[in-house]
Amino acid sequence: MATSSIVNTLGAGSGIDVKALAQSLVDAEKTPKKERIDAKITKTEARISGYSAIKFALSTLKTAFGKLNDASDFSSIQPSNTQPSAFGISASSTAEAGSYSIEVLQTALAQRTASSNFADRATPLNGGAAFKLNLSVGGASQGDIQVTTATPAGMVSAINGAKLGVTAQLINTGSGYNVVITGETGAAKNFTLTSDDGTATGTDPKVPVPGVSFSSNLQTATDASFKVNGLPVTRSSNTISDVIDGVTLDLYATSTGAARLDLNRDTAGIKGNIQGLVTAYNDFEESLNILGDSASEVKDFGGALAGDNLLQSVRKQVRDMITATSTTPGTTIKAGRDVGLSIDRYGKLTLDEAKLDKALQNNFGEVATMFSAGTNNKSIYSTAPAGLAGGAINKLEKMLLSTGLIDTQSQNATKQIAKYKEDLTVLEERMQKLMTRYTNQFSIMESIVGNSNSTRASLKGTFDGMMKAYTG
Repeated sequence: MATSSIVNTLGAGSGIDVKALAQSLVDAEKTPKKERIDAKITKTEARISGYSAIKFALSTLKTAFGKLNDASDFSSIQPSNTQPSAFGISASSTAEAGSYSIEVLQTALAQRTASSNFADRATPLNGGAAFKLNLSVGGASQGDIQVTTATPAGMVSAINGAKLGVTAQLINTGSGYNVVITGETGAAKNFTLTSDDGTATGTDPKVPVPGVSFSSNLQTATDASFKVNGLPVTRSSNTISDVIDGVTLDLYATSTGAARLDLNRDTAGIKGNIQGLVTAYNDFEESLNILGDSASEVKDFGGALAGDNLLQSVRKQVRDMITATSTTPGTTIKAGRDVGLSIDRYGKLTLDEAKLDKALQNNFGEVATMFSAGTNNKSIYSTAPAGLAGGAINKLEKMLLSTGLIDTQSQNATKQIAKYKEDLTVLEERMQKLMTRYTNQFSIMESIVGNSNSTRASLKGTFDGMMKAYTG
């Protein structure tokens, strides 16, 4: 008899709801086991949420450290210039506050020389045969330039392709074409360019290509000339970064007398970034407290990692990032404590702003180096000292990797949930078999009870008949 048919007939003989009885017996065995497995799944899912919460807090910390990681994060000098049309100014983190008098007398110029005039850009030169150009810069030969396409346009391509410190342009003047050669700025970069038809042999002098000469001087190469606080300075370039520490000047034109350059330090942004680090650390610490508090009522992950050693391991690693001596300490500023950072007895990070202000005022360069190592764009794979913030970012990056301890724990927990779900499937299959067995057993019992009831009815009828016979 099929199980469904058996179930439909159960209770017909005994008057007892044996279907409900069978289900109750199965539930009595199944429910506590299922509840235990479900509880394990819920707890493990909470642990995974807890690991995600740690990673989020660490990512926030990494972002906060990232604002103190590069030397450029400490570029707090704000320059001002009374004659911006004469020169531009930019300041790096090594610049010091101060005021300067800048007078631009002469910008650096490059020599510019024009060729003889050509009727057309494709005019044949040297009878159409290849030839050479001889370049000399500052009196020193730079070698030959091979012109294989013997036209003005071909000559321009050959000069630019040689990359010997001069550039060429083909200019249509309206009355023909000229090749204009421009060198580099600075008096030492004057040049000469001559042609050679390539027919000379042995000690014979070079033979110029007819009609190809570069003798029309349009501009003479000169050095930049300017004064800084009254002191005369010359440079071969208009971009000058070796006169005032941490300052780059870009000369545009002569100034009208002396211009005033002010370098004012603005540390508000730096202070804000350090305060942001304090906030991020305390948020991280609060997250760990919630995760480790078994009495926490915070939804999803409150108390999810209570008793988990991972919490203390992560807490110690991050605390060391704050309290350790920098890998690039200064003479006075060696660690976060020297700029007012400290952790109180409750594990909260605090900032002594007065101490920070003093450090920024008196030892700004050391503060920048202590945090950033005085470098930019550091790789987490570099072995060079990275400073307090740089070193912290390296460690946080590795903690957040998919191969790191936190992700490994989360992956293990995910695998455990899969195993628990397999256990639920096995339990369900076992309970189905148990239900079938109970159903079969109760079917047999119903058959026995039914037969007994039939025999009882038959005997009762016989006895009743006999009684009527005797009493009739």
